[in-house]
Amino acid sequence: MLSMEWQQLLSTERLSGVGINAPGRSAFNSDYGRVLYSSAFRRLQDKTQVFPLGRNDYVRTRLTHSLEVSNVGRALANDLADIAMQADGQGADPLLYTAMGDVVATACLAHDIGNPPFGHSGETAIDEAVAEAVHAGVCPEEFAVFRFEGNAQGFRLLSRTCDPIRERGLDLTAATLGAFTKYPCPQGMQRKGAAARYKKFGISTDDLPAFVNVAAACGLPALGENVWARHPLVFLMEAADDVSYLIADVEDAYVSGIITYDEVIEQLSLLGGFDEGTLASIARERVRSGASAAVRYTRARAVGACIRALRETMQQVYPQMMQGELLTSLMNASPMAEDYRRVQSWSVQHIYSHESVLRIEITGFNVIKNLMQLFLKWVSEPQSALGRKIGAILHADSSRSECARYRFLHVIDYISGMTDSYALQTHGTLFGSAPI
Repeated sequence: MLSMEWQQLLSTERLSGVGINAPGRSAFNSDYGRVLYSSAFRRLQDKTQVFPLGRNDYVRTRLTHSLEVSNVGRALANDLADIAMQADGQGADPLLYTAMGDVVATACLAHDIGNPPFGHSGETAIDEAVAEAVHAGVCPEEFAVFRFEGNAQGFRLLSRTCDPIRERGLDLTAATLGAFTKYPCPQGMQRKGAAARYKKFGISTDDLPAFVNVAAACGLPALGENVWARHPLVFLMEAADDVSYLIADVEDAYVSGIITYDEVIEQLSLLGGFDEGTLASIARERVRSGASAAVRYTRARAVGACIRALRETMQQVYPQMMQGELLTSLMNASPMAEDYRRVQSWSVQHIYSHESVLRIEITGFNVIKNLMQLFLKWVSEPQSALGRKIGAILHADSSRSECARYRFLHVIDYISGMTDSYALQTHGTLFGSAPI
């Protein structure tokens, strides 16, 4: 396979073909602003990361998590720019490589933008409601193969539904959309043939034409029909998320009173690969400023250690990234992979299985499933008295409402775009029960 070229990978081409940048701003910096100021991104402030909303003001939401991922992603991109310039040798244009920071930061900012309320519980509820509706004959049989995937919904949002009138989303550059698309294959193709490397799909069938244009603009090699190699910058976005979510979840678990001081220090120290000198400095910080300050200090040291380890990994696997031959994540390719998996396993047992977390998951599942079951009645009976009322509530486009596929996708778009609080409020209003 021929090596991909940065000149094309960092394509400024927009899906509309008419994107205009503000004077003095690069196309990629403009992308960052478009995501940052979008209503879809702003709604992440009211979507649960792990812990129940309102439990503690300190813990992260999807929005604060995404900002942290973006910060780590930019640091990794700056490192990769150095690696790429060294690999390309004399004559390399530094201005080209500095663009990597904005591209990765924007992709990281948007990486969770397609997630439904209540995270994975919301995804499961959507899928179960659709499957039951198809089985009961409420939904047409064509939707039996539907599976909700936050990554694909995110691409749909960015490329189409953020601008429902012109259907061009935020009209981002091809480079940013390429760096965002973690799984460059459509639904039904993952785990098959050349796409066996992808555990999920990242593009819905309806949005495939948009990604075809992205792949062509960025020069992403085709691995088969409608399956492409990853954009090299995807690996950085994925690694930034891996670093940020696990470290943050351990810290937030301590702040929420779920784990002890000794446990948080032990897990973060393992993840950071701390030596005796670092552990001693953490102990001094606790004496000097208290336990909470020591935990924050430990978190910062762990993030820094992960970034340094990932830089070394990128240096080693750079040729594979550029040739579309890296078949694992940067985290799994790094020397800290085993310790990372140990902390993940520990977190599943001691954090993600905690009663407070399970309660919000069950609540979220029931809320989303009930709303889906109600709204899907509009898909099957749009002209019934109830169907017309649901259509009005969902602000459906009357000129398109005769199409069952439009109605179905509109329900998915509407519910997945809800915040946790709005979903609870809507459920309480429509089902006559107070929000939990």
